[in-house]
Amino acid sequence: MPANMTGWFFHSLARETGKLGHLYSPGAQVTPCPWFPYAMDNGAFSCWDRKTNTFNHDKWDNGMFKEWELLILWSQCQNQKPMWAIVPDVIGDKDATLDRYNQYVGIVKDANIPVAIAVQDGMEVDDVKSLKVQPDVIAIGGGDEFKWGTLDGWVKEFERIHVLRCNIPSKLYELEAMGVESCDGTGWNRGNMAQTTGLEDWAYSNPKPTTIRPSEHVGKHTKRSEKQQITFA
Repeated sequence: MPANMTGWFFHSLARETGKLGHLYSPGAQVTPCPWFPYAMDNGAFSCWDRKTNTFNHDKWDNGMFKEWELLILWSQCQNQKPMWAIVPDVIGDKDATLDRYNQYVGIVKDANIPVAIAVQDGMEVDDVKSLKVQPDVIAIGGGDEFKWGTLDGWVKEFERIHVLRCNIPSKLYELEAMGVESCDGTGWNRGNMAQTTGLEDWAYSNPKPTTIRPSEHVGKHTKRSEKQQITFA
């Protein structure tokens, strides 16, 4: 899932291979297309300072939370439903993430959207299995050591796995062979052609092209009509 990348290259690759999707951040969503399955992030990453490993709770409470709620509402206005949505988390804080999951999971459940939990450094399988509302998807976050070091354990215990922040072409083959459902990244088309062509090579390695005709899905929705739908909702 090349996050928030909706240009012609990704649409073409998605239609011709059937192996790409979107991970939308709050405020970056566009009308979905059937050859592009989509899931929804929560915007928490933008509230985190990597250098100090601190989370800006004011930014979350005074803006990003509302944007996330609007993203959930937006998905309810679409004919094409999301694969899942990540319940808000606190980057770098295991205990706060579990508390926030319990606080917000009802919003996703009430919207009839499959639930994903972002697991953070130090989180274990038992932490997730002890939750009252079980997630449908495990989205593996945290630092690289935690993410890649615990991947096998999550795959063995849960059916649906998503890997957060993966921009390494060779990892795509590895994750696919393990049965990981999906991964996302923002680096696939930012000037490093090795990443872009690596993604392209992987997508064409085992393609499942769609037969859906683009003309059947052009012009049916606009930003204006979506705004009217959300306002009405």
